[in-house]
Amino acid sequence: MDAYYIPTVFFTLFFVVDPLGLIPVFLFYLGGFQDRKRRAMIIRSIFISIAVSVFFIILGRYLLRFLGISTGSFLVAGGILLFIIAMEMLLGQVSRVKMRNIGEQDQADEERDISVFPLAIPMLCGPGNIAALVMFSTQAEGDPLKLGLIILISTTVFLIAMAVMFFSHWLGSALGRTGISIIQKLMGLILSAMSVQFIRNGLHELGIIQ
Repeated sequence: MDAYYIPTVFFTLFFVVDPLGLIPVFLFYLGGFQDRKRRAMIIRSIFISIAVSVFFIILGRYLLRFLGISTGSFLVAGGILLFIIAMEMLLGQVSRVKMRNIGEQDQADEERDISVFPLAIPMLCGPGNIAALVMFSTQAEGDPLKLGLIILISTTVFLIAMAVMFFSHWLGSALGRTGISIIQKLMGLILSAMSVQFIRNGLHELGIIQ
């Protein structure tokens, strides 16, 4: 196994989920709930995100095969999608891939349950994350060790996101808008380079480049 395999999978999934960049959104959506219900929704959203991720990790390559989509084609498409997310992070824009503008959402109240939408889907486990998971699972070619590592790394990323949600108020105060913006732009820069590499790998798989 390539020595860079685990770091590549971890940082790609971490940058796509972008828990630190979502701190202001977490504060907005979770701010109107009592502590007990907030904790329950956070935990539920993490379990849902993990379940959806495991589904696509295990069955993603079979889905592509059923649809007649080659690995190279999906690597190119996934790389383009990740590049769009990276540009949104670099430009400081609200991600259209992940969510609508939070200003269009009414303030949270005790009657609403946001654990499935929008917390789990599409904030935590959106199209970008699913595309990355399917890319990695397809490249694993059914290797149980690699698939297990992808599941473990994806779960770890979501557990980090859960910790960020639990401490979002404190982290938001400590980092401030400027700190969050700087971190998000650095992650966007690295993700953009990774996405270009995915596109290059896809073009190589398709035989377009050497």
